[in-house]
Amino acid sequence: MPFVQVKTNTGKIKYHYTISTPELDSAEKINPDLPVVLCFHSLAFPHVFHSQFADPMLRKFNLVVFNFRTHGETEGDDLPEGYGIKEAAEDALAFMDALHLPACHFVAIDYGSPVALQIAIAHPDRVLSFFIISQICLKEPPDVCEGHRQVYESWTSAFPAPDQFDIELGMEGGYGFSQFMFSNKMTNLAQALFNATFPLCQKHWGYYGKKNFRIATLDFLCNRQAQSKAALSRLRCPIKLVYGTDDVAYTQDYSEEFLQDLEDAGVEASLFVVPGAPHFVGVDYASQVNPVLHDFIMQNDDRKPPPVSGHVLSPWDALLRQNGWTPDGSNDSDEDDDFVITYPH
Repeated sequence: MPFVQVKTNTGKIKYHYTISTPELDSAEKINPDLPVVLCFHSLAFPHVFHSQFADPMLRKFNLVVFNFRTHGETEGDDLPEGYGIKEAAEDALAFMDALHLPACHFVAIDYGSPVALQIAIAHPDRVLSFFIISQICLKEPPDVCEGHRQVYESWTSAFPAPDQFDIELGMEGGYGFSQFMFSNKMTNLAQALFNATFPLCQKHWGYYGKKNFRIATLDFLCNRQAQSKAALSRLRCPIKLVYGTDDVAYTQDYSEEFLQDLEDAGVEASLFVVPGAPHFVGVDYASQVNPVLHDFIMQNDDRKPPPVSGHVLSPWDALLRQNGWTPDGSNDSDEDDDFVITYPH
């Protein structure tokens, strides 16, 4: 999986990214004849689109995902104070330019959604369609900010000194965040994603990365504001929102409010609700989400790529297996009753 270096107003970045094509699980470049689906991942989980990259129905397209700053294998300068949505969007646009990506179909989840939205507003010609899973494009609700603060305090307390790490506190913070994403029901796949992600979080957000952790999580999430009606009116692509009714942090009203904002701004938008799904709707509920995503892309692109003929794997298949994923085994939830982050509605 390759890297590309860029320089923006907020620093130098060595972006780690992944491309999957119909022919290759991990490719060096896109197939220029096929639509490009650019994915914006969630907070902390760079492999969250595993279930999409493993789907032959979606692999008829170019699937591209990059790791945000202080995430995954991406490296770069420390985040400056005040780094937020606009700065992250400028960085992401620099990544798109470095790879010479054409206009793309955007797919974003959680943390990635306001970043992708900012690009779609500032550069509407770069986006053909916009599929948002568990959007957080509105101002963060106070109770959700409190939940993030709990995680922040647990995690940072785990690094009292450069050479010390309290594994219990670290797991408390990390696993608490995972419970938020998976509604306190950690399936086998969810647990493997957590196992693969935890060391990356330690690398980026350890003792010397506490400032980056604060800026990238607490500040980034709790200081953001909703886009104005005037800004939303600049959007030129259709938008599909996806919401899971078992989301423990955000109510369905939160997504319906954003849907109303989009419609009031004259944007073609709709909402797809997945009963019983957690915040990370696309992981274990991919069988419901992926067909909707596929059809949405096909409806908004004149190119009609043929079905994939060969067998495809997620580029993270081996990594997740190494971290405990057993796709042919049980996928029952593995609940942890010792620590629960609560987000009261």
